[in-house]
Amino acid sequence: MRGTSIRFAVSAVLVGALLAACTGKTSSSSSNSVPSPATAGSSSATAAAATGSSTQVTVPPVSSAPATLTPVTSPPVLSSTTTSTTTPTTVIIPAATIAVSPRLGSRGISPRTAITIQADHGTLADVVMRGTDGTVVKGSLSTDRRTWRLGEPLGYDATYDVTGKAVAANGKITALKGSYSTVSPDNVISASISPGDGDTVGIGAPILISLGTDIVDTVGRQNIEKAITVTTVPKTEGSFAWIQHDDGWGLDWRPKSYWAPGTKVTVKADLYGVSYGGNLWGKEDLTSSFTIGRAEITKGDISTHRLKVYRDGKLVFDFPTSFGLESDPGRVTRGGTYIVMGKEYLHLMSNPAYHYFNFKAYYAVRISNNGTFIHANDGTADIQGYENVTHGCANLTMTNAKAFYDQTLYGDPVEITNSSIPMSQSDGDIYDWSIPWSKWQTLSALSESYAYAS
Repeated sequence: MRGTSIRFAVSAVLVGALLAACTGKTSSSSSNSVPSPATAGSSSATAAAATGSSTQVTVPPVSSAPATLTPVTSPPVLSSTTTSTTTPTTVIIPAATIAVSPRLGSRGISPRTAITIQADHGTLADVVMRGTDGTVVKGSLSTDRRTWRLGEPLGYDATYDVTGKAVAANGKITALKGSYSTVSPDNVISASISPGDGDTVGIGAPILISLGTDIVDTVGRQNIEKAITVTTVPKTEGSFAWIQHDDGWGLDWRPKSYWAPGTKVTVKADLYGVSYGGNLWGKEDLTSSFTIGRAEITKGDISTHRLKVYRDGKLVFDFPTSFGLESDPGRVTRGGTYIVMGKEYLHLMSNPAYHYFNFKAYYAVRISNNGTFIHANDGTADIQGYENVTHGCANLTMTNAKAFYDQTLYGDPVEITNSSIPMSQSDGDIYDWSIPWSKWQTLSALSESYAYAS
């Protein structure tokens, strides 16, 4: 208890001192006042003497150090979970759209126009192209049902209706409806291919695309060339050339050098729906597949009066012959490379300028359309191999002519050398091998150096 009383007494003194300091006053009449440090000693002594029982308490100086405070422990804060609410996002599904090429309503289009219908943000359904007679035109729909393509050529001078729809993801429909009309030609042109399908021909046979009229439009010629493909096994370098034939302009294709024996050739001419220029159009598609036979070359030397036949590089015939009379330009056998164009057991020859008519030429092998043949003529048998006396043909004996006739093929090259007059365009229908390769390439309408010659 004594310790407790002392603590309370000290506390009271401290409180009193602090109050006095705050108010600036000292009360001397109060029985509870605390003497200032200057008078404390005498005051205490007097009080003790007076009472005789009080214990003197010495108050220590007030420390300026801050009191140590015990922190108040706060109760734990309970955490809480806040739930946020997300506003739903509105998904916008775009409408299906349809793109058509060429645009619906197009007029005068080529029958081979590539018509395409395409859906965006949806799929196509029920697409139909139909002619005015109700015939449905073939077409194909892609696996993702987004693209429709025309599947066959259209007709000339015809109208076609197109219907269908595109369906969006939400089921909404965009309608498809329109029409096309095709070109109305002034004329449609037929064509043919030589060699024919299934033929076996010689190593000099060019491919001849014969057209029913002269095509003079450069773009038309380019269109025709682009529409024709020549496929060979083995691969063979070659080129087209526009050539003036006896019946007009034609398109020829030949290799750079003679065909390799055994070559397989396929010609595919997709000429239907092709513009030839001048509102002339192709009538039909054509194909021909043929084979190149053995390598046979006949070589005629006017100076030696011999006609030699080489097969696969080996000499198989060496015929004495008589060529055209060199002293008469009208009778000279022209020099150059011919090809065998055909053969007849009997051909009647007439030449009014030289006063003969219906001469019977047996085993006649034609090598040009200007009247040059290799044929039998026993009337010159005695001078064959010694002199050239004919009107331009190569004369053989009946026996030798038959031997040559029996084994020769269309397209076998016949090379005539040492003539005083070279072969030219005027000397036969097929003079392709007389044109140098560098020149031949420029005769293609697709050549950068192409120069049209009418």
